[in-house]
Amino acid sequence: MAYVEVLTGNGLTVKKWNKTLFREYVMAAYWSRFSGSNANAAVHIVEDLQKQPGDSVTLGLRTKLQGGIVTGSATGVGNEGTFNLVNEQISVDNVRVLAKIKDRLMTQRRVNFNILMEAKMAIVDASQERYDQEITTELSSTDNGRVRGRYLYGITDSNWNATHATALTAIDNTSDKMSTTMLEIAKRKAQIPINATAKIRPIRVVRKNGKIEWYTAHLHPYAARDLSQDPAWRNAHINIPPQANSNSPIYTGSEYMGSWKGIHVYEYEGLQLLPSTIQVATNLFMGAQAIGVAWAMRSKFSEEFTDHGYQVSYNSGEIRGMERLVFNRDTEEDQGLIHLYSAGVAD
Repeated sequence: MAYVEVLTGNGLTVKKWNKTLFREYVMAAYWSRFSGSNANAAVHIVEDLQKQPGDSVTLGLRTKLQGGIVTGSATGVGNEGTFNLVNEQISVDNVRVLAKIKDRLMTQRRVNFNILMEAKMAIVDASQERYDQEITTELSSTDNGRVRGRYLYGITDSNWNATHATALTAIDNTSDKMSTTMLEIAKRKAQIPINATAKIRPIRVVRKNGKIEWYTAHLHPYAARDLSQDPAWRNAHINIPPQANSNSPIYTGSEYMGSWKGIHVYEYEGLQLLPSTIQVATNLFMGAQAIGVAWAMRSKFSEEFTDHGYQVSYNSGEIRGMERLVFNRDTEEDQGLIHLYSAGVAD
């Protein structure tokens, strides 16, 4: 008797998995709500390499015009201004997550849930965790772009030292706890580029009532604890608890703590604690284009059977890369990020 059956390995089934997997893990990731495909997002997503060959993509930046302003009877020739064109290259490579099931038939028979679906969800969870970790690690790196105007160690800018480990030792657990004052200093660093070349652009979102601009601060839970105990923060929020706004991609999740003078504040447990004179919390103050993520191939799911189908290996593979955006203007500095360190002593 002839019949048609669509099995797990059928190409039609694989296509459905491809679309679902990428959407599920990327949208579930912490950093997805701050992502966008244009230069106004904190996490700038670039997918050009999906349309053309290559193993890297270059983001360009035109610096602002220096000089070139002529008034009165002065001649224009010889008084022209100049600007620079700088770039940041993001290289891509394979990123894979795999899971294996032995004795597939008996394993499925022993349980009353779908082993294939559980394997898929395990891969989604691992992919999400890795994606968030890679972005957080890259944003937290101090390897390059290190200028005083992009760092704040505690409440006092004079705590700065060209050596990162030395600067951390200046932080104490009395005056250098996370506070509204520290957030305001970081914002002024973004707006007024002292000891840096360029301003940090705020994130821009177009809404029905016009364009809204803001910065975001991402705090380690210990820093979030200290901020919530700051009298200025507490008094401002005690009668106005944060409200979810379904029209905005940024107002989602319980991590949102509230806002302060144009800074939306989030608690994120993925940030590091650093050992020093005291334990120090890593925090991130971000504007637009803090990091670039390039995809050359979105997640694709595949499965491979061995031992006549009794063993199966599931694979999620993609091609992507990411780089904290550091442009060499007059100085090499972070494009949209201020590294913010505060006391992080445990409870």
